[in-house]
Amino acid sequence: MATAAQQRAGVGFLAGPPVKVSWGSIFAGVVTALGLWALLYSFGLALGLSSINPQDAGSAKSSGIFTGLWGLISPLIALFVGGIVAGRCAGVQTKASGGIHGMVMWGLTTLVGIWLLGNMVSALAGGLFSVGKSAVQATGSAVSAGASQAGGLGQVARSFGLDANDALRPVNERLVAEGKPAITANQLEAATKDVVQTAVQQGRLDRQLLVSSIAENTALSRADAQEVASRVESQFNAAQGQAGQAVQQVQTGALQAADATGKAFWGVFGALFLGLISAILGGTVGVNKRQRISAEGAVVTTPPEGGLPPPRREVYP
Repeated sequence: MATAAQQRAGVGFLAGPPVKVSWGSIFAGVVTALGLWALLYSFGLALGLSSINPQDAGSAKSSGIFTGLWGLISPLIALFVGGIVAGRCAGVQTKASGGIHGMVMWGLTTLVGIWLLGNMVSALAGGLFSVGKSAVQATGSAVSAGASQAGGLGQVARSFGLDANDALRPVNERLVAEGKPAITANQLEAATKDVVQTAVQQGRLDRQLLVSSIAENTALSRADAQEVASRVESQFNAAQGQAGQAVQQVQTGALQAADATGKAFWGVFGALFLGLISAILGGTVGVNKRQRISAEGAVVTTPPEGGLPPPRREVYP
């Protein structure tokens, strides 16, 4: 059990009587910290941007470095001063309880600051996000329509870079030279609609099924059907390769973004931790000697064994 002397000395955060939190002083510290933060940050921006020389591109880099460093220092100063205000306005407190007031003030300031920053970013980027969302929805609708329309090969094939007319060109040139009617793109689409749609869904084209479907549903011979199927398969495989490269690029970009986000959150953690230390130090510094003596004088000493507790001694400022 801690002795009365240890309790009066305020050994650790757990020593002494329970801490009575003064929310009025905490709110005063939050308002002070946020206001001073905005004041110091705007001052740093004014200095940094004013130092840019339009004739010297290198001045922008040095200005950016100064602005970034000042953006880290200004919240530490603001939280320290806010902690001092929270500790000084809390009334009868020890150094430890003053630090607790500074810590609570830091937490509330951080939440309010994040909320304000989030609203500001949302207001600035709302238009851009709206445009991006519309573009994504339009793209998704176009792809869905292309995959579901009855035209089958006409839309689905074009979405993968396939061209029915190109697949038929060599065969049609020979048929025309022989005086025979050419096969139209619509006829090929009708003959291969189900096969191509299945290939799009599965990511694999069944060549034998495609040849059989072309030969059975058009006037082409088996050899001509195989030639057309070969050109369709070649185009389909090329489109699949391009799609695979696009997916790989997206995955690589996502991994790079995750790595950059992890590093950024380490920076956020460090900044928040330094702000916490600054606020706690401010809270302990804000408690003056008169507050501390008043708080320590109100502690009830431990009664001796078998005796009555001594009278409680309270000291008022």
